[in-house]
Amino acid sequence: MTSMRGVRLVSHRAMSSCPSAAIGYSTSLADTMSGCPSTAIVKSTSPAVTMSGCPFAAIVKATAPAVAPKVREIVDDFYPRMFSNSPEAKAFFNPANQFKEPPLQRMALANAVVAYATSIDDLSKLTGALEIIAHKHCGLGVKPRHYSIVHQNLMESIGHVMGDAVTPEVGEGWSEAVLALAKNLCELEAKLYAESAGRRGGWKGVKDFRVAGTRRVATDCVELTFKPVDGAGPIDFTPGQFLTLHLHKRGSTPRHYTVTNAPGKDYLQCCPKLVEGGFVSSALHGMKEGDVVGVSAPFGTFKLSGRPAVLCSAGVGATPMKCFLDSAPEQVKFVLHIDRDEAAHPFRKEMEASSAGTHFHYTDAGGRPEAAALVEGALKPYLAECDFFLCGPPPFLADMSAALKAAGARSIHLDVFGPALAQPN
Repeated sequence: MTSMRGVRLVSHRAMSSCPSAAIGYSTSLADTMSGCPSTAIVKSTSPAVTMSGCPFAAIVKATAPAVAPKVREIVDDFYPRMFSNSPEAKAFFNPANQFKEPPLQRMALANAVVAYATSIDDLSKLTGALEIIAHKHCGLGVKPRHYSIVHQNLMESIGHVMGDAVTPEVGEGWSEAVLALAKNLCELEAKLYAESAGRRGGWKGVKDFRVAGTRRVATDCVELTFKPVDGAGPIDFTPGQFLTLHLHKRGSTPRHYTVTNAPGKDYLQCCPKLVEGGFVSSALHGMKEGDVVGVSAPFGTFKLSGRPAVLCSAGVGATPMKCFLDSAPEQVKFVLHIDRDEAAHPFRKEMEASSAGTHFHYTDAGGRPEAAALVEGALKPYLAECDFFLCGPPPFLADMSAALKAAGARSIHLDVFGPALAQPN
């Protein structure tokens, strides 16, 4: 779970205007929390939402400066505590994001806690982040009962790290705040699950698909084609969304991969990159026709805007661009891609065959390019007319978005692989 995630803290008496703290841990959060503003905080068309009317908001806002310096200690205590108390929670987390440096999952949770506490008066500031979190949770199959696990262990970690600073009033305020956020996410995720299942070819939960084909598209990238075992189809989704693979192997955890084909087919395709030492990517690269894997329906917020588009990618960030080119070629005016060399470039032939202009840069021959020079030399004619869609490693996203902003680009959309909140703004 990518969003909110001893000493047992508070007396869980219900607060008069926000009774969400009165929760039994064996009970679904969705059935027990009510009273605080919670609906539509993740819709960009909604009015600003405030929790300032709830008693916990003032407490959280007042104590945020004390909690923020300790938040990394809190999350470092939280994850081992949760995995020890509830081993089933491990199934939702990529170990590489937990334990490799930098620990992206822990950084994401730390950033989320601080952002939530400091923005609690106006959660519309977190609209985009909460929407991304909810979509990823749906791909993983997160349910309301899992938030009870997060709440219990997070509150124990806060008490353990903060010690006597957590008075009953402070503990109750933070407990209320965590539960209110969980309620928002539960409601949004329920809606997303229903929308996904209601699409043509849609389903809820994990469904078995069979490998129908494999195709090497770059040195370390293989495109896999999956068809549903039950023969259902065609399958609709929004171009730019990801599917989630659940390998039927002990020790594996789910992984999100961008769907690379256009909607409306009787199959889904994705293109995993082989990661050195990666358990899941190695298993996927070893798959053969006829192998069976679990697949969650496509989710995700990265999508075309309907305006003319410029696609900018690096490395395996080419995957959503392939889907955009297949789905809406008339919208794409230009494609820029950076890679090590031509052989490492996924979907090069498809990009060249499109009607869009292209610019490819290979670092083995030309070194790492300056983002400002790329904008000036290749993208300047499109700044006024087009929206820009970026996907690639964090340094590429940071450099290109900064250069585009400085040049006057009007609309920039980013797709981040991994925990988005771990990335610096």
